Amino acid sequence: MTKKAMYKLVGIFACVYAAFCLTVYYKPQLFFYNPSMQKSVLPEHPGFPAQEVYYKAEDGTPLYAWYVKPREGKPVVVFLHGNSYNIEGFYHKLIPLVKEGYGVFLPEYRGFGGIEGKITQPGLEMDTRAALKKLRRLGYSNRRIVLYGMSLGSYTATYAAAEAGKKQPFAGLILEVPFDSLINVVRKRVWFPLPLDLIIRDKYENQKNIAAVKTPLLVMGAGKDRVVPVELAQNLFAEAAEPKELIIYEHGSHSNLFDSENYKDILVWLENNEKTRQ
Repeated sequence: MTKKAMYKLVGIFACVYAAFCLTVYYKPQLFFYNPSMQKSVLPEHPGFPAQEVYYKAEDGTPLYAWYVKPREGKPVVVFLHGNSYNIEGFYHKLIPLVKEGYGVFLPEYRGFGGIEGKITQPGLEMDTRAALKKLRRLGYSNRRIVLYGMSLGSYTATYAAAEAGKKQPFAGLILEVPFDSLINVVRKRVWFPLPLDLIIRDKYENQKNIAAVKTPLLVMGAGKDRVVPVELAQNLFAEAAEPKELIIYEHGSHSNLFDSENYKDILVWLENNEKTRQ
C-alpha cells in the first residue's frame, strides 16, 4: 500500500469514527432506547383490574399510568420499566402481586406508549417525580410505596429513593437486572476504544445514587444476562447500605426472570419487609 493510499484510508476511518461519536452524542435515541410509541391499551384481565390515571410532568407533558388499588394495609408497588416497549409489555409481571393484595402503579415515560417527547435522563427523572406526586395525591405516603425498577428503570427507581433519603424513605426498593452506570454497560459490549465519558451525555450513574438510599433493598441479577452483565448488578449491590439482599438467577437472562419465577422471591421479600417494618 502506498503512503497516499494509507493516508486516505486513515482519513476515511477518522471521518467514520468522528461521525459515529457525534451520532452517539446527538442521537442517543438510536443506540440506547427501543420504545414502542403505540398507546398502551388497558388489558381486560381478571387478575389485573387496573384503571388509567392521568397527570402532568413539571414541564406540562401529559402522562398516564395504570393503577390497581391495594387491599387495606398493603403497599403500592411502582413498576418503572426499562428502555424498551411500553407499559403494556410489562403488566403481566405484576399480576402475582395483585393476587396477593398489593397495589400496583405502572407509569409511562415520555417517548413511550404514545406520549410525545424525547427520551432523556432529565425527562425520565421528571416523569418519575410526577408519577410519585400523583400517588401522593391519591393518598399514599412514601412509607406505603415500594419502588420496583427493571433495567433502565433501576436508575429511575434508585434516583427516586435517593431523593427521598432519610427524611421520607420508601417502604422498599426492588431492582431487577440493574447496572451501576450506562457507561459500564457500553464498555462491556463495545470492543473498540471510544471516549464514552464524552459522547454519552445521559450516563444513568446508579452507583452515585445508591449510597444515598435509606430504603430496604432487593437486587435481582441474571447469570446469563447479555444486555447487563450480572457483575454490574453485583457492583451496584456492593455500594448499597444495609438492609439489602442479592439474588442471582444463574440461568436467567435479561428479560426472562419472570419465567424464572422471581415473583415468588419478590413476594417473600415483600412479606418479610412488611413484618420488619411493623
